[in-house]
Amino acid sequence: MMTSTVPRVPRILFIHNTAVWYRRPFFRRLSQVYDVRFVFTHLQVQRDEYGVDISENIEGMEGVTYRVCKSHLGIPTGLIPELLWGGFELIVDSFGTRWSVPSFLIAKLRRKPILLWSEDWGWRGKSLKGLFIPAVIRFLVSHSDAMLVPGTKHKEYLVSLGGSGEKVFIMPNASNLVIDRNDYQEKERVRDNLHIGANNVVLYVGRLAKQKGVDYLLQAFCRVRREAENVVLLIIGEGECRSELEALSKSLNIDSCVHFIGAVDNEKLVPYYLLCDVCVVPSVSVTHGMGDRWVFVVNEAMLCGKPVIATDAVGAAFDMIKNGVNGFMVPERNVDALYRAMRTVLGDSELSLKMGEESRRMVEGGFTYEHMIAGLKQAVEYVRVVKEDCGR
Repeated sequence: MMTSTVPRVPRILFIHNTAVWYRRPFFRRLSQVYDVRFVFTHLQVQRDEYGVDISENIEGMEGVTYRVCKSHLGIPTGLIPELLWGGFELIVDSFGTRWSVPSFLIAKLRRKPILLWSEDWGWRGKSLKGLFIPAVIRFLVSHSDAMLVPGTKHKEYLVSLGGSGEKVFIMPNASNLVIDRNDYQEKERVRDNLHIGANNVVLYVGRLAKQKGVDYLLQAFCRVRREAENVVLLIIGEGECRSELEALSKSLNIDSCVHFIGAVDNEKLVPYYLLCDVCVVPSVSVTHGMGDRWVFVVNEAMLCGKPVIATDAVGAAFDMIKNGVNGFMVPERNVDALYRAMRTVLGDSELSLKMGEESRRMVEGGFTYEHMIAGLKQAVEYVRVVKEDCGR
């Protein structure tokens, strides 16, 4: 009698900097598929980047095995015992952790396969950091067992640094937003509170920082406004550039139709997305030539069925935007291109609706947490097969 063998589920040590809200559903689902232990090395990065505090008892991670490492002199000391004596069979680590290189070296010394997770896609520049980071990544990608990236641009970058294309697996990013019936009622309340009336709405969501390129959006919107008075711009977010951007809005004489909303909690964003006619992500590359790694606003707006205009400094744009189909990808720092794209979408309500429908279809068809799990599974299976072949 023949019996079939089922591959044993490997024990995974998953190292990441923090458990940001949009990652937690992925971590929960992953723990249902694999025997996985998460180690978070820099939990406070969520406060540093998003202004949101997070406790060690992480909401939404109930039933998940994880450890928050304490730092001593900037070193996550709790990670060392996990790496040296943990009973794992495979490591998943990211370039975002402070200990990527040591964990990589320890994995190699212990002869444990390691999967590297990267969202970088183009460090350039003549600064020390711009030269050092590609050299480190080049070493890691050429010696890792497999690599995980969110999109095609990220894969191209790792391959350009010497990574093998067959070892790079796409694990697309997903949004945790959920749309419910109350969001549609709240949308109308927001419209009334802001006295928008029947005006068309352009929406920006994100930090008010140099890399986000909001100044280019304001200049482009000024041109749109000259030709169409029935349009307003909502800017959601906080940051060091807010006062500067408010001053620019006033100098362009559009401050009466530009609303700086301030910070909005993630779970309260859906009504704003539902309200808008188009969402614009105008990021620019300023940090040593590297663009915005992904920008989840693209996922969120598309999930809510909206057209998206993003620049080619947005990592998600290369995979999630089809020009003229569900939005437009335009050159960064190009006011004319932003203006033309907004005019095209706002000037044709039927086109806007069709783009929005395509956006939702694309998200449901390729950018859910199930698609993330599938990408990771492919990488784990690849490592397993390679390891078995080497053991023969």
